[in-house]
Amino acid sequence: MKKIFGAFVCLFLLNGCDDGDIVVETFDFGSSSIQKCSNSTDTQTILTRTNKNQLMLINVAASNFKNQETVAGTPITITTTGSEIIYRSYSDDVTSAAVCSTIPPVSPVVAEEYRVLPGGTIEIVTTMLPNVNASSLATSVSYNHQIKFKNVQFSNGASTISFQEYLFGTYTPTTNTLSFSFTDPTIKNCTDNKIFLQSSNQALLLDLPAASYPSEAGTQTITLDGTNRAIYRLYTGGAAADYTTDLICSGTPATPIVLSEEWIANEGTVTIVTTAIFGVDNTTIIGYKHNIKFTNIRYKKGSQSFLHPEYTFGDYRTN
Repeated sequence: MKKIFGAFVCLFLLNGCDDGDIVVETFDFGSSSIQKCSNSTDTQTILTRTNKNQLMLINVAASNFKNQETVAGTPITITTTGSEIIYRSYSDDVTSAAVCSTIPPVSPVVAEEYRVLPGGTIEIVTTMLPNVNASSLATSVSYNHQIKFKNVQFSNGASTISFQEYLFGTYTPTTNTLSFSFTDPTIKNCTDNKIFLQSSNQALLLDLPAASYPSEAGTQTITLDGTNRAIYRLYTGGAAADYTTDLICSGTPATPIVLSEEWIANEGTVTIVTTAIFGVDNTTIIGYKHNIKFTNIRYKKGSQSFLHPEYTFGDYRTN
């Protein structure tokens, strides 16, 4: 009789029973998306999923969500020891405000709460997806962080719920946009051979030998490679005044500025058409104009890349 009753309980819970513990196949959060709590900090990220009266919260170090792909087969691994994962069921439908608000709402109330136990792991696999606007060439870059729990147990103090593997979901925090649009067409130069376009926190640099800008009229076609290259950088943080020539040229920002994106092109061709600039007498050469265009430039970061068929870098003037 006891065996029959035990089997009935297992069937009722849609779970398997193992030595008195409840072994659940999955929590049901349907197609709901992962939300980031507004009370997350620079060092801690609090994420939630909700579905009807269910809520799950995960609180881990923000450094685990980087704008960088993880190596295939090598996810970021975090131990549940010291991490916070909470599952709750409520008396009624719930939103993330139940845990993200400074002052939680009075209703609904918590009906049941399970907290993760030490000994399990959290795996994060980050993938990156660039998307080019065909007309403007503006390129959006999104980062998807797939979060999975492995060999975890949740406890409410009286019983446990176990998962060999549970997919929490995919967290997509932001999308970075590489505008490739510069309101100031002036091409500036670094102390080395680099020249660049800049618009506030974005810069496109071209790293070619000095001989690429000769003091005579003519046309050059340069194939990009590991030495000759174009570099696109996007920074975040700081004030507009912080984005100096020294910062753009070095590529190594100081706090609070962060280099959010760096894409390097070492495939494609650069065409430079050099013409003389004459003085008011139309005879004396006072400098040279180098019109620079890119063709079939492929920018790369990690395993991802995107192609710009044509792009006009602009006119670079030398004396």
